Amino acid sequence: MVSIKDVAKHANVSISAVSKTLNGYSDVSETTRQRILKAAQELNYSPNMLAKNLKHKVTKTIALIISNFEQTSGKDGVMFQIMSGVYAAATRYGYEVVIYTRSLSEQQDRSYWQFCKDHKIAGVVISGLRTTDPYFEELVKSDIPCTVVDAHTVGPHTGSVITDNLLAARRAVQYLISKGHREIGMVNGHKYATVSIQREQGYREALESAGIPFIDSRVIEADFSEEKAYTLTEEYINNNPQLTAIFVASDLMAIGMINRCKEIGLRIPEDISIMGFDDIVLSSYTTPKLSTISQDFAGIGFAALEQVVKMLENNLPGFHKILPFKIVDRESIKTL
Repeated sequence: MVSIKDVAKHANVSISAVSKTLNGYSDVSETTRQRILKAAQELNYSPNMLAKNLKHKVTKTIALIISNFEQTSGKDGVMFQIMSGVYAAATRYGYEVVIYTRSLSEQQDRSYWQFCKDHKIAGVVISGLRTTDPYFEELVKSDIPCTVVDAHTVGPHTGSVITDNLLAARRAVQYLISKGHREIGMVNGHKYATVSIQREQGYREALESAGIPFIDSRVIEADFSEEKAYTLTEEYINNNPQLTAIFVASDLMAIGMINRCKEIGLRIPEDISIMGFDDIVLSSYTTPKLSTISQDFAGIGFAALEQVVKMLENNLPGFHKILPFKIVDRESIKTL
């Protein structure tokens, strides 16, 4: 097991300097501090965070890390609902929450792990994180209790919370099939998201169970972006004129498609049916109102923080929690 002595030796500094750095004292030069933090990171050294916080009387601080902030905090309101759930759980269990944001366009001087060290964070909830993020593996493999939203990651100190995306997507497409549709396309998010992988699998399984062949060209990606979905719509429709319905992996993308369909003279649902995913507030205000899969985002946030608390207070390993969903049929699906 790596000790503070090992870190001092690796950084070629005194044990006292390492102790002062890891405990947040200011009488260490920035150059030395950075060398110590780098050494600690390379050795994956982390003192028991709960014991450390008890010593410093900072026992109730959990970080909500929001990665890819410029895309996850937009008008869909999803992040606000997750934050509301996190806050509700923090209030119930007597914890405080600090928020750390990081955008893809920013150059950060420190990783999530370093942030948690610097601020004596007891545990972490992560949302909006791509598995390709260079700091993902570093944090989830550390000994800081951590719950990841919308992923499937389990370890001694790491768990995850997610909607049953595979089943939800399968049910969504089966619902379209039950309305008489057999020519069904899909607009997905991006290949780096666990939810995208699961939703496409659900789409495939629903088609297969109904004896409908899967056609690769009928699945496109729009990066969960309303604007990108809007831009891709006309070409997608022209390339697949036989489609009667489209399963769209987020409501924002579905709204982008609906707006473009109207502009090119297609009526929803008379000419083509649209099924969304998320049930954001805007979905009930579109014309026509969007049929979709409803996720409990506040429930996801609550469950994520609650799991961190269980790891901290009960010394439990992380686990994967799957939350339910429901189909909300409004006005964007036609019965053939």
